[in-house]
Amino acid sequence: MFVNQAHFEGGKLHEDKIIAKMKKTKEQLNGVEGLHAVEFWKKEKMDTVEYVIVSKWTEKKDFTAWLSREEHVNEHKEMIKQKKQGISEKPVMKKTIIQYETVEITDL
Repeated sequence: MFVNQAHFEGGKLHEDKIIAKMKKTKEQLNGVEGLHAVEFWKKEKMDTVEYVIVSKWTEKKDFTAWLSREEHVNEHKEMIKQKKQGISEKPVMKKTIIQYETVEITDL
């Protein structure tokens, strides 16, 4: 089993953009091979909000295959291109990725 956590944190003024990212990801994960479950979590602070996508996969390679799909790769290429050209917006959220793989305690 493989678990991926994608954390998106930003100011409450930009919460709508973070929510749009959550909705888009939910749509993209519909029916993906190797995906067992996905949950969306929220944590509010004084002036910021954090949303977390927690997804459980059969194996890391299933997650990697989903992440490597053409649409996703092209989206990131375009963001890098815009940043180099100085035409991209200032990021409104901070992204952090945390990943885990199951381990049998008896094997340690």
